Amino acid sequence: MRRFSFVILLLSSYSLAAQQKSLLIFDLVNETVDSITNIPYDSSIVTESTRFYTGSLNSAIANLEQTAPTINTYLNTNFTRKRQASLDYDLSSYPIRTSVKLFTINNDTLGGFCSGSLISRKHVLTAAHCVSGINTSILSRDSILVAPVYDNGQFHPDFNSSYVTKVYIFKDWNLLGEDLAILELDQDLGVSTGWLSIGFNKTDSVLTDGIFYKFSYPGTTLLSIDSNEYNGDSLYYNYGEIDIADNNYVGIKGTNGIPGESGSSLIKVENGQTYTTYGALTYSNGLKHSRINNWEFYAFQYIIQNDLTSIPSLPTASNQFMVYPNPVSDFFRIKNLNQNDIKELILFNNLGKVVFTTNQVQPNSPLDISNLSSGIYYLKVSANTFTETLKIIKN
Repeated sequence: MRRFSFVILLLSSYSLAAQQKSLLIFDLVNETVDSITNIPYDSSIVTESTRFYTGSLNSAIANLEQTAPTINTYLNTNFTRKRQASLDYDLSSYPIRTSVKLFTINNDTLGGFCSGSLISRKHVLTAAHCVSGINTSILSRDSILVAPVYDNGQFHPDFNSSYVTKVYIFKDWNLLGEDLAILELDQDLGVSTGWLSIGFNKTDSVLTDGIFYKFSYPGTTLLSIDSNEYNGDSLYYNYGEIDIADNNYVGIKGTNGIPGESGSSLIKVENGQTYTTYGALTYSNGLKHSRINNWEFYAFQYIIQNDLTSIPSLPTASNQFMVYPNPVSDFFRIKNLNQNDIKELILFNNLGKVVFTTNQVQPNSPLDISNLSSGIYYLKVSANTFTETLKIIKN
């Protein structure tokens, strides 16, 4: 590991508007430190989130359970104990593939140390204490590799890994809800994997309503609190209901984390609707995640917003074409798309299974899905100039 020789450039930092903590920018390539100050935010806004993206690899969406678990749970909770993700899910499916393992690099040797989540095409959310001294503005790591869905000691064959080029933390951050960091990558991993949205909600009762998932890399065996043996080589998951939502943290009473899980996200999941992280893991006891508050959200949004809007195939209504009617009963049509532009149409069910495919589409001709069961489907349209996936609801 090279010695730190960052040049302090704080006096030449950007200035935007209302007062809050500065966001430090550690440039690992040029070995400099800069900052962004006074990022504007409206304290009256109750909730907001960025947009998630399901990725270009394929349209496989994991069917994540949406009811509270009753087995394999921590005592007196509705939250499961850790279980290896590959036992139940295809790791190349969304949103699981947004989970990343962090490695340090020392004398060409990799050492795993924390977890994280992709939140744009080239940004990862993790914990500040993973990369910085606690309650300080001193960076503790200057060589970091990010690997999506690393598992069983192997890098995933479908995804590249990426070096970190910049680290963003709040100046003089503390463990009371400020243990958050953004890592900027030298490769656009999120284009293939997709990414989570990040969000905040000031109403505690709304935030705790729903099912939450976390995917992480526990790295140490602690039989006194967990009967599993961990070495950091595999991705694990928990899910269920949360019951901690205060000014600084979101989490689950009566649960425990394991070293290596730090920085992993607490993700509110509504299949096909939202996949939003509301914090990164700080404390083991109670799986307390530093809660993203409004001023932190707008600081992070300021950093990642260009990378959120640079992908044409975000999971929202398209300007290129439209599917109608939607919801659909038996037939749907594609409007505003020249048939000569279409290379292929693929329809996936909510489990990622292909249920319909064609490369023969006539203008405004009806496409028959009357034989399919009611539910959520995903239509991937591959054209000459773009590829986009839209959700279809079958009545």
